[in-house]
Amino acid sequence: MQINPGDVVVYKSRGIYRVEDVGILDFTFVDRKKKYYTLQSMGDSKERAYIPIDDKENIRKPVTKNEALDLIHDVDNIGDAWAKNGKAREQDYKECISNYDPKEWTKVLRTLYKRAESAGSITSIDKKYQQILENALYSELSYVLGISVNKLEKFMWDETNKIK
Repeated sequence: MQINPGDVVVYKSRGIYRVEDVGILDFTFVDRKKKYYTLQSMGDSKERAYIPIDDKENIRKPVTKNEALDLIHDVDNIGDAWAKNGKAREQDYKECISNYDPKEWTKVLRTLYKRAESAGSITSIDKKYQQILENALYSELSYVLGISVNKLEKFMWDETNKIK
């Protein structure tokens, strides 16, 4: 995967970033023999990240518009990430999040929404993962679809109901 300055990428589950530069960093705490991507968050002007260019696991290109629409249209067919107890559930959430796959993120979000609905409330752990995943998924989908994040949920609802 070739990534160049100006490209837009997804960094971990932290959202959408623009690649500002590729090169050696002038920081005392980094390996000065390595090249790094300098990433600027597109959602928070104060947030930057520096990723070694050989780190292929934590950075990827965003999904395409068609992939985003397919994900939205297929949301009712995506399974859930149920686990029996809190510790196993949190571990499942972490594993789903760490593979940086929007379909897996959707699976965990569906589970969190269902748990909150059935319980009538949400635990602090569930709330934490819900916020992480909504930020990651919604920022990516809003970017590729050209829709602001605050209009994305309505768009997703409308799209899901079109095919029912």
